Amino acid sequence: MEANSWLTLERDPIFFSRALGLEIVKLTPRLNAGQRSFLNTVDLGMGGIKTSTNRLRPYQQYAEIRPCLPREDSASFPSGHSTWYRAASELLTDLMPERRQRLLVVGFHAGASRVMCGVHFPSDVEAGQRLGAAAAPQVIASPEWRAFRSNPEIQKELQRLRAVPEASLPLLVR
Repeated sequence: MEANSWLTLERDPIFFSRALGLEIVKLTPRLNAGQRSFLNTVDLGMGGIKTSTNRLRPYQQYAEIRPCLPREDSASFPSGHSTWYRAASELLTDLMPERRQRLLVVGFHAGASRVMCGVHFPSDVEAGQRLGAAAAPQVIASPEWRAFRSNPEIQKELQRLRAVPEASLPLLVR
């Protein structure tokens, strides 16, 4: 789980590649760029909540906690990684509902590992998950998302992802 925490540090859609069966950053560049753009909006909303709550991180409150990730200066609540990865998993699920369970598992684990590493409290991660889950439907309902989703180039990239047989997808958790 600690290794996964490092893999998710940059909030990168590449982490969903295992769930989809292809290296999505290289093989679906338009989807990747578009998703990042929509997630920037989610990040802005999350950042406002972080600023207003200004909760200290676990290692700031308890000297005995040694984080296994780099220390951050931002507030702890809500977890930005949990918000981002949950929203990302929901947006991808809108595009590929047949992979819903796999995408949600990835979105959950990307945030949950932050508790184990001492950079978030469980309530930070839970709040981030809920915020991401609440933000995604608002993005999905927007005319911008509908235009993005119906773009023929995005549809081509989604076909490439759908061509990966379910049976060939790697195990996500043991």
